[in-house]
Amino acid sequence: MKNEFRLPQIDKILREPALTKLQTIKRELVARQVRLHVDKLRTSLAVGDNSTKEPTATAIAEAVARELDQITSGGIKKVLNGTGVILSTNLGRAPLPLSAVERLSEALCGYSNLEYSLEEGNRGERTKEVSQLLGLLIGSESAIVVNNCASAVMLAVKALSDQKETIVSRGELIEIGGSFRLPDVITSSSGLLKEVGTTNRTRAADYEKAVTAQSGMILKCHRSNYQVLGFTEEANIEQLGEIARKHGLPLVYDLGGGCLVDLAKYDLTPEPTVQNTLAKGADLVLFSGDKLLGGPQAGIIAGKKDVVAQLRRSPVYRALRADKLVIALLEAVLKQYLYVDGHQSLPVFQFASLSQSSILDRAQQMTRMLEPSLTHIKMSVVETQSTMGGGSLPGELLPSAGLALSASSNHTSTAALARQLRNGEPPVIGKIVDDRLIIDLRTIAVKEQSTLAAAIQLADADLAGR
Repeated sequence: MKNEFRLPQIDKILREPALTKLQTIKRELVARQVRLHVDKLRTSLAVGDNSTKEPTATAIAEAVARELDQITSGGIKKVLNGTGVILSTNLGRAPLPLSAVERLSEALCGYSNLEYSLEEGNRGERTKEVSQLLGLLIGSESAIVVNNCASAVMLAVKALSDQKETIVSRGELIEIGGSFRLPDVITSSSGLLKEVGTTNRTRAADYEKAVTAQSGMILKCHRSNYQVLGFTEEANIEQLGEIARKHGLPLVYDLGGGCLVDLAKYDLTPEPTVQNTLAKGADLVLFSGDKLLGGPQAGIIAGKKDVVAQLRRSPVYRALRADKLVIALLEAVLKQYLYVDGHQSLPVFQFASLSQSSILDRAQQMTRMLEPSLTHIKMSVVETQSTMGGGSLPGELLPSAGLALSASSNHTSTAALARQLRNGEPPVIGKIVDDRLIIDLRTIAVKEQSTLAAAIQLADADLAGR
């Protein structure tokens, strides 16, 4: 049975105090938001939603005021990452170092030499400095930057294998975040997918047999977000490079994570580095800026000058290339790798290098400080496990520690407590395990602990006021 009541007129809602006091927002936009809200109410009434209470003009005005406040204060904002996932895709992946943020501020506040050569006084190439930095760091002859690594694959296929065969192992037909699959990226770029080998075993001979006059490139993909164990075999870069040179084909390696350092220093499983991959014979290496490199979201394409030039000439490059903000951030992050142990200034490696004992000490200190002041939240120290995340180092776990929170009242669920902290300023994001909200301190910087403590105390006070 449908509810039988009439909605208040728009003009009456707009005269309510909750909306008349919104002097800084354009009046016509306030009216538009009111109409949108009323339309949603009308729809719920039309489908017989009996949960809808009779809406008064005051209630609608207050609801619209809250919606407008959310719109004006919402969007991308700082959050406290208590998930323990260092490269959390949902939370923006790699946090950036202060030096990169300062570089971004410079790029934002005025004009820049993005495509202007200060030396020659004429038009320049926007990735010239990135290319020089990577040449020094990894030995590449040239480099360009696009939106992300999927864009890098798309551009490589379009420029090198348009209407031709892209030869790739069946065991490397990966799916990346958001359900994007490598075969779809290849075919969407007008490449012809040619699968070789099997899921678990692909030999160099399989690639050799697959080469025809219609072949455009050989593509190898690093399985950075899953593992294949047991009866396995794959062709290495040296073998594929020899086949590619024999048939005059480019060898492209989609490396994904973009690691430049030995991860064994952090008790992590070593990943193939970009520089070693190039040295072993890849013509192009494609990798992300915001994963193990520790920088902004970007797809970096580095390798031989003539092959990179083919990609730069493609019309698709203009559609996919990175803007001045990404390039400024990437330059700032890459420069950290020039210095002795400079990469250790990057938050991704700072978080990865933390010992469980040091994190436990922090958790115990916070508990001793906070617990006596909490009346509606129970807190304890918990040992947990962190992950690298972001499609990197699958199965790799880092022993960690943090805070276990739960509501002392039976009327408040752990999910409600999590929502309370999530809706705070700044939002605190944790994970619910065994009906407790776990805040992993590995991904909470020391300088953020006082903010986290204040957020927990505020949530406790809000629960007390209910």
